[in-house]
Amino acid sequence: MKQLENTILNKLSEIYIFLILIVFPLVVDHTGYFHILEFKWNVFTLFTVSYIFITILVFLYFLIAKKINFFKGKKLSIFQKLMIIFLIINALSCFLSPYFSTHNLIIGSGRLEGLLVQVLYILSFLFLTFFAKLEKRYLLYFSISSILFSLICILQYIGFNPFNIYHDGIGTYNTSFIGTIGNVDFVSAYYVVFLTISFSCFIFLEEEFWKKIIHYLSFILGFFIFGVISVKSGVVGFAGTLILILPLLFANNKYAYRFVLIIAAVIFAYAFNIFMNPVYYYKYAKLVLEWNFNMKFAIMLFLVIIIVILGLIIKNTKFDFSKRKDLLKKYYIFLGSSIILALLFLFIVDFKSGFLHEIHELLHGNFDDNYGTYRVFLWKRTLKMITRPILGIGPDAFVIPFMERYTEDIISIGPYAINDTAANIYLTMLINIGLSGLIVYLAFLFNHVKTFIKNCNDISKVLIVAIIAYSIQAFFNLSVVLVTPFIYVLFALHSISYIDNKKKKN
Repeated sequence: MKQLENTILNKLSEIYIFLILIVFPLVVDHTGYFHILEFKWNVFTLFTVSYIFITILVFLYFLIAKKINFFKGKKLSIFQKLMIIFLIINALSCFLSPYFSTHNLIIGSGRLEGLLVQVLYILSFLFLTFFAKLEKRYLLYFSISSILFSLICILQYIGFNPFNIYHDGIGTYNTSFIGTIGNVDFVSAYYVVFLTISFSCFIFLEEEFWKKIIHYLSFILGFFIFGVISVKSGVVGFAGTLILILPLLFANNKYAYRFVLIIAAVIFAYAFNIFMNPVYYYKYAKLVLEWNFNMKFAIMLFLVIIIVILGLIIKNTKFDFSKRKDLLKKYYIFLGSSIILALLFLFIVDFKSGFLHEIHELLHGNFDDNYGTYRVFLWKRTLKMITRPILGIGPDAFVIPFMERYTEDIISIGPYAINDTAANIYLTMLINIGLSGLIVYLAFLFNHVKTFIKNCNDISKVLIVAIIAYSIQAFFNLSVVLVTPFIYVLFALHSISYIDNKKKKN
């Protein structure tokens, strides 16, 4: 009978994972982008509350009617313990906030990221880690979701309007908003996770050919749109992760061959955008695909062919460095040394303009408000707002003191500008739930990396790469219900991987 209970609870969890990974990103209502945040918040709340409520009913039925206690003999994992502590800190931060009596911190004052949605994030994580089993097909859900999402984005990019998402005032050729998630920053955060999963599955997993095709297709279509939106936080997330995991990609000839095919896919995605060449004529309010077979496209296409041939050569050249821990150590020593030398070089040399010039100026202590697409503007002022360092000012309360204190500064950026986060998940968390909440969250992330090192199997490898990518881009992005539900599913799946492995050892 206990097996039946486990099966039912596991199936409920799988339905929830399917809804969050595949259905939730795609659903929109008649308001399109204008009220997409509110709509997605309602859908996430409906899905999560339903999952939790039905799961509790099933659990109570077996406990009362069948005398089966699912939790008997079970111990909390480090991830579950940290999430419970994180939940308590969010609650204390909310109820002890100086703004609790004047503002709705249960729903939230900025991005609807108040206590209620924080509780749902954490409970969804806890319920999945208690009741779900890790299945390889969950990874396939990420790639399927990405393919469907990318197809919608591509249709929008070439002038169609599926789901009637665009309305007056937005336009049908505006890549500030694309897909069914919202603005390009959130789309970038979505892709950082979903494309990294597709990328890692294609390289690290030994699967049937048709699954490999799904992962590869997901990456090609997704990277095409990722190149179109060109969000720096996403680029940094991808690039930083790639640098960190580079030794894994060349661990053996199979991985290296697949990685070369990924490089070919990236170049092809950029080349095809050049070939497609969509041009919007504002005078006629019409989008035209002006197909462009120019020299740049031809060179990139030729390069793709050369890279694929190189990949075939690598595939047939047998090598395996996976046991060479000394090479891994040397690589990270080289990487650390290279970063130090690069910073020293940029300290001395000024490129006069662009991103490298900004780094040069920052290294010299010039924290100009315009640097980092106004992120320095936000970060400087955020650090001055630390008045309640332990528990913060309450979940999603950042906007209240920030707009009160820096209204004139913000008006200088634009008359309609509103800053409700620090455009940095960690700094926003520091203000909202204090140092205690931030430390617990960072400990949670650290333990994912720590347990991966001890439990390095193929599935955990795929999941940890996505967690690292998300954590890097989080330095330049924000937490919002349009994206964060995927992240907690990702956290849960990696935690389950650790819990399952621990069971096998015991």
